Amino acid sequence: MQGKHLAYRPDIDGLRALAVLAVVIFHFNKKWLPGGFVGVDIFFVISGFLITGIVTRQAAAGNFSFTDFYMRRVRRILPAALFATLATLLFGSVFMLPDDAKALSLSAIASTVSAANIYFWKFLDTSYFASSSDTVPLLHMWSLGVEEQFYLIWPALLLITLKFGGRAATVGVATLIAAASFGYGQIKLATDPTFAYYMLPARAGELLIGGIAFFGAEAFKGRVNPLYAQVMAAAGALLLAWSLAFVREAEGFPGFIAVVPAFGAALVMAAGSFGKTLVGGALAIRPMVATGLVSFSLYLWHWPVLAFYRYAFGEPDTLGNLTCAAVMFALTMFSYHLIEVPFRGNKGWKFTLAIPTSAAAALSFAGILYVSNGLIAPINPTGYQEALAANRSGSEPAASAPYVCQNAFKPELFTAEKCIFGDTTKPVTALLIGDSNAAHFAGYLNEIAKAQGVAMRNVEHHACPPFPGQRSVRYIKEGYKVSCPSYFAEVQRQMAKYDTIIVGASWPSYYPVDKVAFFEDFDAMLDELSISGKRIIVALKAPTFNAIDRQCSEKALKIPFIDCGGKTILADSGEMNINKEIIKRVEQRANVSYFSVRDLICDGKTCSAFSGKTQLYYDGGHLSRAGSEKLGQIAVKTGMIPKSLLNLSRQDVADN
Repeated sequence: MQGKHLAYRPDIDGLRALAVLAVVIFHFNKKWLPGGFVGVDIFFVISGFLITGIVTRQAAAGNFSFTDFYMRRVRRILPAALFATLATLLFGSVFMLPDDAKALSLSAIASTVSAANIYFWKFLDTSYFASSSDTVPLLHMWSLGVEEQFYLIWPALLLITLKFGGRAATVGVATLIAAASFGYGQIKLATDPTFAYYMLPARAGELLIGGIAFFGAEAFKGRVNPLYAQVMAAAGALLLAWSLAFVREAEGFPGFIAVVPAFGAALVMAAGSFGKTLVGGALAIRPMVATGLVSFSLYLWHWPVLAFYRYAFGEPDTLGNLTCAAVMFALTMFSYHLIEVPFRGNKGWKFTLAIPTSAAAALSFAGILYVSNGLIAPINPTGYQEALAANRSGSEPAASAPYVCQNAFKPELFTAEKCIFGDTTKPVTALLIGDSNAAHFAGYLNEIAKAQGVAMRNVEHHACPPFPGQRSVRYIKEGYKVSCPSYFAEVQRQMAKYDTIIVGASWPSYYPVDKVAFFEDFDAMLDELSISGKRIIVALKAPTFNAIDRQCSEKALKIPFIDCGGKTILADSGEMNINKEIIKRVEQRANVSYFSVRDLICDGKTCSAFSGKTQLYYDGGHLSRAGSEKLGQIAVKTGMIPKSLLNLSRQDVADN
């Protein structure tokens, strides 16, 4: 972004390239570059640096104009953004399911009016069993909303502080606001992490650090020893490298940790203002500059391409990655050369009129799509609605059953009548605890408990390993670091009421977080549960179908080349290793046993996510409500109830 009276910096385009490549790599596969999402924060710092420079220098020259400033922003951002929004909307209306197309129409409206971040804060489904946000095609537009809202506020505030307090006062004000922004973001991580992630008040600090860096660079230009500039640039590069490698979304972001990548980017740009540096030279090489020049279009297109691919086919394999990369490249080049460049440099009335016309077209089509409930008849196959109804899987999460009490920690659930299943005419003698992978056995256990005349209570905390004390904290999201330990503490207080405690969790999900500590924490859990001498039963992890899509047969009505069968039948590769280790540890303890539903899903050759016409799974790792109940019915009918679950009314422990 080259502004009037602001010299072109190829190293900044190189920094843009680093930012966009980090984001793209992260979105291809989060394991490849775990902190790649901070590329967005680097973009924010760059924008703050350049916008502050443009406004400050034009104000000093006496030729700043709000009209000119905002028209430049409009020509720079809106044409390519509107093109991407409208094209994504049209594509989605043709290929997405009606409910998803309707949701897309709302996000397109929000994106068109620069409010995508507000929309996703308020309306993005982040509930535990929500569809993956990786398949929401316009989700990435939230960052444009943040920037565009910043542009509405900062130039005016900047001019006011410059006029009445000079640059020193401006830097002071910017520093105070930035500090407040990072602090506010940190606070909101615990109370409203979605707000912290998407909204300007928690993100403004990153943009303002860029502005502060500009003033620092201006104040010390020509006065900094070249060696010091090299050290600054190297320090900034190290901070960026550390952020890309080690910052994790799951640990809470933005908050205070966002200062690290923001400060790193600011150091690199400020050092480049003092002279040539090795870091700046590396960023200014031709391939990096070329990538930086097209970075905006690449950012706009990379996410919809990946989102639509995942929506249709699941996680891309090698061929899928190559296909997505090729499509991204083609769309990026088209957008940059035929949309970005022509509109940016042309002030003619035809180009100017095309912008509001495109916005009106996007809003109109999105409105039609919304009013029609995501189903515009002329662009759908004949008989589509009837075929759609016939292919509904009927799959719901196990937590949708009225007797399942999976939630964040609520002490009252330990006494609520609704949390009891089985033979509810009998006293409650068993308690099911754990995370959602405990809850998804409720239907299965309900059938077994009813057959045995046993009543059972269940209280689960999603995304929370049932480990004692603070042992669970290392495995969970910021928002659960208070409720999760409190949950297990309440379990310990309630245990005396029950003869049997059944505990389940998605053990493989927690194991990779800290392989050394995991089994120490697992054993500590068994120690705590066993203290009272109660009967303890561990639920093993059910087989997983990572590629399963509960709506696959519905999507296949319009999307070609979908292989639904291949996602629901897998080769039986035997018991997973973590279950084997759990069995080994359980068998070494008295009063502790385990159960598994594996034999009901796998036959030694294959594992199937279906039993007849019943879809057993809601998603890759969770049984569906109907599936859980179906497995319980099969177990009772065929006599395949695990030995540990036989005679639940007795206190003595059956052999495994």
